[in-house]
Amino acid sequence: MDFQLFETKLAKHKIFQDMKESLKNNFDNKLRNLLELKDDVLFAWNSVENCLYSVNLKRLEEDQEETPYQKLHLVSPPAFSVERLTSSACGSRLCLWGSRGVMVLELPSRWSRGGLFDSGSKTILCKSSTVDERFLYSQGEIHRVHWHPKSLSHILVLVSDNTMRLYNIALKTGPKLVKIFTIGPKPAGALGQTVLDSLGDTAIDFTPTPDNEYLLILSGNGDVYMLQCELDMKNTITAKLRGPLAMYPPADDNYGSESCSITAVGSAKTPTLVIIASASATLYHCLLLPNSTDKEEDDGFALYVLESVELNLVQNSDTHNSSIYPVHLYPSGRGSYVCVHDSGVHSVLLPAANVLHEYASAREDEMESVLQLMYKEPSKARHLICGSNPPVGVTFTEPPLQTIIILCQEGELLTRTVDPFDLEEHLYKEVQLKNPALEQDDINAILKEKQKITFSHIIHEVLQRNSSQPILKLQSAPRTKQCLELLTQATVRLGSEYMDKQKRACDVITRKMAALSALSRQHKEWLRELQKEIEDVKLTSVVLKEKRALAEKHQEDIKYRCSMVSRALRAGSGQSEDERRQLKELEEVRVRTQQLRGQLEDTRSLVRSRGIQIRNWQEDYMKKNTVLGKSHSDSITSILQQQTTQISTLIEETKLLKDQLGIV
Repeated sequence: MDFQLFETKLAKHKIFQDMKESLKNNFDNKLRNLLELKDDVLFAWNSVENCLYSVNLKRLEEDQEETPYQKLHLVSPPAFSVERLTSSACGSRLCLWGSRGVMVLELPSRWSRGGLFDSGSKTILCKSSTVDERFLYSQGEIHRVHWHPKSLSHILVLVSDNTMRLYNIALKTGPKLVKIFTIGPKPAGALGQTVLDSLGDTAIDFTPTPDNEYLLILSGNGDVYMLQCELDMKNTITAKLRGPLAMYPPADDNYGSESCSITAVGSAKTPTLVIIASASATLYHCLLLPNSTDKEEDDGFALYVLESVELNLVQNSDTHNSSIYPVHLYPSGRGSYVCVHDSGVHSVLLPAANVLHEYASAREDEMESVLQLMYKEPSKARHLICGSNPPVGVTFTEPPLQTIIILCQEGELLTRTVDPFDLEEHLYKEVQLKNPALEQDDINAILKEKQKITFSHIIHEVLQRNSSQPILKLQSAPRTKQCLELLTQATVRLGSEYMDKQKRACDVITRKMAALSALSRQHKEWLRELQKEIEDVKLTSVVLKEKRALAEKHQEDIKYRCSMVSRALRAGSGQSEDERRQLKELEEVRVRTQQLRGQLEDTRSLVRSRGIQIRNWQEDYMKKNTVLGKSHSDSITSILQQQTTQISTLIEETKLLKDQLGIV
């Protein structure tokens, strides 16, 4: 769905007008998330009617008129206050949970042209089942619920008694407890839970790693545990709890004694980036790697802290948040996440995630140079929304044009881009996926063109803000002190993040204009020279055209004369007396030449035969060893001389005839 449609059609949809009354029932100001987006269907929980609202965004985009929403009523409504919505990976189930209960809702089938539930009925009754209602409602407080990363029919529930409970929710008889994992010491006595909370020994949050192999469990004192779990065909589980994991470099306060939330980003092919949030709005970015120590009691993994990010928040003194989740973390992609707190919403970009992705695909000789980029660019935090009340719903659209949808407590829907910093990279990858037929040369050409830095990119780097001015949403008129704090922060940010950088951008543009002016003058000089050369070429072309016309005229005359001669030769009656006489003489010369050629061939054959005969005589003479007398020798010599003379005379005559006849 287009970003503009979110701001126009979806923000003004009737579903949010009907939810305004239910959103006001948040007397303890807990951080809630009553929105969930899955497969182009937006779900919202109405606490007054105890039902789910759903609207199909794809149909909303296609239809010009407003698309009505559907109400999904539960067979057994929850007895607890719903605080979070979590969809399964396949989108067939929805988990509703709060601090006092967990309920699993089976969504009806989607069919009909618009992809609506139950063929578009306005009100639908859905099957629902409560998970371990007696224990979870009365015995403890639920801190976190996740779908099992390797199963579509199991959920994991983290309870305040330092246990994680695994339930199978796909049985016909209802959800069943499969296994209980003990994370830490259990509370004992009436004040046991209070003591554990004060010491930070309570597990407060957990998250699966991107490769779905481990669960990272966070305690209030900042300790992180690792749990590996595998489900077999008999629904039994084998797991080993590791930890607390070592953190490097070590810190006296273990990087905050009031940790409240944890999440992980990355992919299965790259090391995991772990984000730990504290109650003071400090975020720690850690790299999960195998531990390099040689101790026997080593747990195998360790956290290496890359950096810390402190969020600049405006605390609202009228808000008393009693929840153990003063900060919520939502991963929004491979290299970014969203942080929700009492003062609004922040979006954080992790350049280190892109470096790790390049490291995973780099050659061995490039790995060291890629790792050097890990600390080159720090993380960037953008304050998206600032308000007097925390938002009640946060969800995301699908990449590459990923958008965050934020539902305010006043019922107003706001949309912001999650990650505009590397949007170009996402779009480029999307183009590659949509054009798989591109040749390797074309891809290399696109990569080479993409590596060029444009002037607009330089200006973007100069104007890039380290922090942003959020959208201000206040339910009532703020107090004077709060107004002063907001005005002071806005003034400081305006000077440091806007005015100073605009001056730098002005200097860059001025230098660019001077360079372009000098280049323009040079281009004008080149243009005058080219115009002069063009005039010379035009004059030369005129002369060449005249010569070409004259040559064409001569060519036509020659062609005419040749045609006349050829016609006369074909006719034959046009020959003169001299021509006929010369033709007759040429014929006689041709006949005589043929005769002389025959005589020459006879003479050559005679010479060859006589030569052979002489060689034979010489051989016979050498064999007989006969000594001739002087008279015989003189006779033979004279005969040979006469024959030699005759042969020489014939050869001379032949040469003369050749010269006369012009025979080669």
